[in-house]
Amino acid sequence: MIVVMGTPGAGKSTIIRKFKEMHPDAVVVNFGTVMFDIASKHYGVTSRDGMRLLRRDRFREIQGRAAGELLKHGQGIIIDTHASVRMADGYYPGFPHYVLSKLRIDAFLYIRAPPVEIASRRERDTTRKRDPETLDEIKFHEMVNLSMVSSYAAYANAPIKFIINEDGKLDQTMRQFEECVGL
Repeated sequence: MIVVMGTPGAGKSTIIRKFKEMHPDAVVVNFGTVMFDIASKHYGVTSRDGMRLLRRDRFREIQGRAAGELLKHGQGIIIDTHASVRMADGYYPGFPHYVLSKLRIDAFLYIRAPPVEIASRRERDTTRKRDPETLDEIKFHEMVNLSMVSSYAAYANAPIKFIINEDGKLDQTMRQFEECVGL
């Protein structure tokens, strides 16, 4: 299993979408989508962004159930997820120990982008209802994410590989991504 993470707006979803176009047989599972399916079924959540409004105990329960769903896909999958989730009471681990303990992670890929590009991408993305963040808040979110992914890697005894996704360099980013996943 390879886990792909990045600060919202870094281009993770774009990279994974392009990767699936290039490699249609690759199995990519979006952890947030799995969580949303569970949250909508059990708690009536109507949007992925609405999960951030759930009580902490319900959010944890959903994460645990979603980890069980990942296991159904087998070992050779790519998991698209967040390192942290900004909730009302602070940043919450996107992939906590009770999720990691159920899985055998081969590597973490962390997608980075300059904060000013992240802010610009978020402004253009009309498909999400994200809380606005200033450049300083985006930088802080990135620091939180880097701390989180470092702890996940230590817990899972798996390497972290970093990819910088700058505007206008998607082809270069895709080559790096393919190298990191072993294609």
